[in-house]
Amino acid sequence: MTKSLRTQLAGAVAICALLPLAAHAETLVVFGPSSWDTFAPGAPEEVVQEVTDELDARFMEAHPEVTEITHDSRGTIADGLARLRNAQLAGDQVDVVVCAANPVNTSYARLGLIDPVGDVVEGMGDVFTEGSVENFTIDGTVWGVPISAVNLTTFFYNKEVFDAAGIEEPTTYEEFVAAVPALEEQGVIPVVHQGKNAWMWPLYYMSSLAQTTGNDQLGQVESVLAGEGSFTDPESLEALQLTWGWVEDGLLDPQSNELDENQMKSVFYSGRAAAYFGGSWDVPAVEVNAPFEWGVFKFPKYEDQPGEPVAFGGAESGLCISSTSPNKELAAAYIEFAASDDQLGLLLDPLTPLATSHVAMEGASDPIAEDLRSYLPADKFLDWVWPRELTTTIQNEVQSMMGGTITPEEAAENMQAKFDEMVEAGWPEE
Repeated sequence: MTKSLRTQLAGAVAICALLPLAAHAETLVVFGPSSWDTFAPGAPEEVVQEVTDELDARFMEAHPEVTEITHDSRGTIADGLARLRNAQLAGDQVDVVVCAANPVNTSYARLGLIDPVGDVVEGMGDVFTEGSVENFTIDGTVWGVPISAVNLTTFFYNKEVFDAAGIEEPTTYEEFVAAVPALEEQGVIPVVHQGKNAWMWPLYYMSSLAQTTGNDQLGQVESVLAGEGSFTDPESLEALQLTWGWVEDGLLDPQSNELDENQMKSVFYSGRAAAYFGGSWDVPAVEVNAPFEWGVFKFPKYEDQPGEPVAFGGAESGLCISSTSPNKELAAAYIEFAASDDQLGLLLDPLTPLATSHVAMEGASDPIAEDLRSYLPADKFLDWVWPRELTTTIQNEVQSMMGGTITPEEAAENMQAKFDEMVEAGWPEE
């Protein structure tokens, strides 16, 4: 073999060795752990596709080194964690993760599936609304860049039923309890709930805990998780007792444990229930299906508690950098581009949001949206802070308590026993 031929072959080998890197540099993979983890989540499929294609085209025009962007969003929310982990373990290319705030807080960061993005957020300046970045922050580290409509917990109520009973929307729990006889005279259940959906029950407990702790519910949860506090502490136990009070005082129908979401809404739409506790994510459905004038009101104030009423929620969707990405700088550039003010109309307009994660886009201007915006800033859902396995126990214990099969004291003891069991088994795992 001549020297010239050896030189040519060596060069060819060198070029081949670089080809995989070049392919990575030109291809970006945006991974959605579930079918909900897309741009404009909840919009019709064709709208999601149009929005995604347009965003990618704009990014590739600004970054000509990128020749292909692929998207992989499928599966159920429940299977999202396993799908992301399996893709990374299999060595599949995953660069950007479309990430919901819940698994970011409970799983993705703790398990090392994503990288911190504080530098990206800091470089974007003051573009985010209060609380939005905090929803993706754990112990001071930012793990996701929010780009999201804002959702909030709220009561929905039938204004016509309230008017017939001669009552106003309550601002205090005591006012609501006082209205029970007038509602019952109308043959109406005061409050109905989607009891079969166990994840909805802790909303009452969270909302009560905010008030019993003087609005330091997050501090109380962190104290329990650090082993310094307990679910049987006075503030936590009193929150469970107040939650049970909704049934004991005649506000919440105990038969609600037999209803799923559709059945609950059917009771509400038929006028057989005056109100239900849900979230602003229900607004589109109520607008379409309620055959009466309706409104919203915030979780009421317990007069004897130190804290003020809060709404839980805020920005729920964002973008994360996969810890296994071979193109982390490019992934960061894509995230910063997508979350910039210039892309807000494209990505969020299809959702008709009441509010958003960005200062530059306030949200809808209708009276309901304006009412809901008065609740802001929202507080972080506590089931984004509790470990997933503990959350399941809390959901089941509150559900059983509201069904009358256990007492608040037993619920508190069972919740603490589950956490103690987790710690003994090695939680948190390294």
